[in-house]
Amino acid sequence: MKEPKIKNFTQELSSIEKFESFKKQKVIIDNCEGQAYITKSKKEFKLVYDGVFKYSTDKKIKVTIDTLEYTFQSIGFKEPLNEIFTNVSAQHTFDIDKVYKGNINKVALFRMFFFDNSKSTNVFHTKLETVKNDGINTWAFDCVRTNVNQNKYDITQYKNNDKSYFVIENLVASTLKQFEEDAYAIQKGIGFLIGYMPGGQNYIFSEENFIYQRLARKSLKSIFHPVTSNPYSKLHKEKNIADSYYGKLKVIPIEVISNFIKQIRYNEDFSVAIIFLMEVSHLKSVVSMPGIFSVILESLANIITIKQDNIEKLIKEETIFKNIKSDLNSVLDNYTNAIDKNAEIKFRRKINGLSNSINHKRLTNAEKLRQPFDQLQIKLSYEDEAAIDFRNDLLHGNILMNYETTRTSKEIDNKMLYASAKLYTLLSKLILKNNGYNGYVINHAKFYNKNSKEEYFEII
Repeated sequence: MKEPKIKNFTQELSSIEKFESFKKQKVIIDNCEGQAYITKSKKEFKLVYDGVFKYSTDKKIKVTIDTLEYTFQSIGFKEPLNEIFTNVSAQHTFDIDKVYKGNINKVALFRMFFFDNSKSTNVFHTKLETVKNDGINTWAFDCVRTNVNQNKYDITQYKNNDKSYFVIENLVASTLKQFEEDAYAIQKGIGFLIGYMPGGQNYIFSEENFIYQRLARKSLKSIFHPVTSNPYSKLHKEKNIADSYYGKLKVIPIEVISNFIKQIRYNEDFSVAIIFLMEVSHLKSVVSMPGIFSVILESLANIITIKQDNIEKLIKEETIFKNIKSDLNSVLDNYTNAIDKNAEIKFRRKINGLSNSINHKRLTNAEKLRQPFDQLQIKLSYEDEAAIDFRNDLLHGNILMNYETTRTSKEIDNKMLYASAKLYTLLSKLILKNNGYNGYVINHAKFYNKNSKEEYFEII
């Protein structure tokens, strides 16, 4: 029989839909004679049992549902601290943390299913390079293929009737532990790149066997994402401007996606920074975002920067420096009558110090924040430089960045949103460029201050 080219999730979805439909479904518990049923309430499975419950030291019990055997796991199945509650007939309600059907703890091909709460169709389009049929692996229309340390994975947004799922699957057999660790890195990586990270609960299948589990981290939806290949999606009211970007913007290539996910997988500090970034973007807190984005910027600077211990002379040609110094002093001469004498002296000292060498062992905090941009050759505009300096305001308690200027609540919110968007754009540039991306990123700040002279999309 010829191997089908299009992905088929029918078997797994049938099992999921059957299990998800349980409402007061009768359950037979091994070694328990009472009445039991399982039901799903507010996205969580609960086991209700009336009788003498036999507790388990490993927090697992074996059950039968419609002749099929399962194992339920719950922290509530553990022996109670007070023995008075054992061997007492009562009605119990347990939150089910995990469900096992069969044994999947072996080297195998796995498929992890998340419920898609993004409320978006074709979520990868215009953001990520999608997979093409390579003649070997099956494929789908809304699918991204990535490598994690030479292990191939597909991430698919799959529609079935009125439901949508995210599916992560390995194309090369691995252990369950490796699959889960790789899949978690993929969740975070894809989450940042498209602005939505699936979470909450999932099913992991190996053929007909599966594990269902409740996850502590729910799905996260960011108000930002770094890249789009469709300028009209952001500039639907400014068609003429969008026309000028048409054909220039592009999706993030598979190679960059793979590099990014690999860095998350094997660099714990980087992984924490990305999930922190997703969480605060999900909360959409106008006050929190600038401060936390500044913290993340500092963290990424420490992670990305290649350590240097040399002394760098900015202007090596003494003649060139003399000409620059002369020109700058000439400009200052034009303003000597308009500025304070002390200010003039300080300006001239700064001009003389422009050619001072930089000792990379003794950088200021401001210089350290700018160093990864310099090393990656990311040009910083005046607005970028100002955004990086937001850190100083925030660390010194000026969380509203008001500079002793009276402003309305709306003006404060707009300022905070602009600062957040500018810092997010800087973070995007660092993350993408560090993983091999060359192209345009969305300058989210411009959309919060359209009167600025910045561009809507900036190239790195």
